[in-house]
Amino acid sequence: MSKIDTNTHKEGHRLPPKNVPFNEITKDLIATTVTGTKKIKQISIVLSILSIIGLIALIIKYFADHDDSTKWGYVAALISFLLSVGGGAPMVGIAPVLAKANWVRPVTRISAIFSLTGVSTLILIIPLTMMLPPLMVDGIRRRSIWFEGPIYSPHIWDYVALMGLVLTGLALFYSAALPDFAAMREHSSGWRKNLGKTLSRGWVGTDSQWRTLRMRIGMFGTFYFLILIFVNFLFATDFAMSMVPGWRDAIFPMYHAITSLQGGVAIVVASLWIIRKYFKLEKYIHVDQFWSLSRLLFALTLLWIYFFYSAFIVFWYGRSANDIAWIELLITGPMMWVFLTGAFFIWIAPWWWLIWNKVRRSVNGPIIGAILILIGLFLDRLRLFVTAWSVPTESIHEKYLKVIPEVVLPNYLDILIIIGGISLAFLPVLLISRVIPVLSIWEVQQFNLLAKPIKYMKTHGVLVAKPD
Repeated sequence: MSKIDTNTHKEGHRLPPKNVPFNEITKDLIATTVTGTKKIKQISIVLSILSIIGLIALIIKYFADHDDSTKWGYVAALISFLLSVGGGAPMVGIAPVLAKANWVRPVTRISAIFSLTGVSTLILIIPLTMMLPPLMVDGIRRRSIWFEGPIYSPHIWDYVALMGLVLTGLALFYSAALPDFAAMREHSSGWRKNLGKTLSRGWVGTDSQWRTLRMRIGMFGTFYFLILIFVNFLFATDFAMSMVPGWRDAIFPMYHAITSLQGGVAIVVASLWIIRKYFKLEKYIHVDQFWSLSRLLFALTLLWIYFFYSAFIVFWYGRSANDIAWIELLITGPMMWVFLTGAFFIWIAPWWWLIWNKVRRSVNGPIIGAILILIGLFLDRLRLFVTAWSVPTESIHEKYLKVIPEVVLPNYLDILIIIGGISLAFLPVLLISRVIPVLSIWEVQQFNLLAKPIKYMKTHGVLVAKPD
């Protein structure tokens, strides 16, 4: 079966893409692994230095503030932000693939690469997990989802779940990269050729190997989605809700997961724009990719206000003592302006920007909406986790929060940890671009095989085949 995309093309870059020969695709994409090596090496050195400084600051902070959990809110917000951005990005290459969308094929590699950011999250969460209040003090168990679990439950199982997410993401990335490692084995030179020979594991492209590849991608993609939702649930409850007495919200874990998907799509849009411009891959990354991603981004932006309002309205009309305390702490309290600014960037501004068809049907329009959302997501995480961790440990066993704590301002260690943590997260993403093409060779080739530019009535279109 096939379908025709008959969108009118008025701009020069909106013309239907021409099919590119396979040899040219392989040559162009493998060349990206050596493009701008000097500049990327310089950026990698800077990111490495910032990462080391951030890790040193994290160690100093642990020994300086290991007895005061109220000073760890910015670390928790940073981990939540990295989990949302890096954890949600691979879903961009999973859900559309399962739905047999052809436009996503040049995007799958970029989205899968962000599973490497989980290495940074695994490192940063170690001291934060150690700062979690114990489940039981003097025989009294504090409120949490581990109401019958051993006292070490949140400390162990949260880390195990996050490790499972990272390993599943890496398995998905490697499984989908096997054909490209084989291409590097045949068309690269030096250490890249040897590495491709080792990692390709004898891939020659038989029917059996292709069936196994599709099975692995579907299997790991499904597992990744399930684990992602589970990890968001654990992190939102153990590192936010359980830190505030009386905070009972069945919607908040899903709110955390939805904003994770929103941040994931935003970082993929930003990365796609940079890669297209820096590596000059205009003939492989077309406006259709940005158009489709911007529609996803717009839909997730609308879901933000839906899930926020669904949670907020319960507390607003409940008006019990703990409901009022929740509103004063997270909405109208010490970080009210952070909440308002974050809501503007994560919802109001991108909603108004992405609602216009001309913006969504462009290359430069969606990147602005993506940047706005990333800024708003970071502010939203500060609002949630800094306020949650500002509650003193001795108040955690109360029925509800009776005294709203003052806002905790970041010190120089927090700033260094945030800069270093973000640098540590993006360093492996940058380094992997020196090892394997930023676009999947076999996915781009498959995109060309399934899509053909045609003239349809008085306009141009793309005939897309649906072999399955």
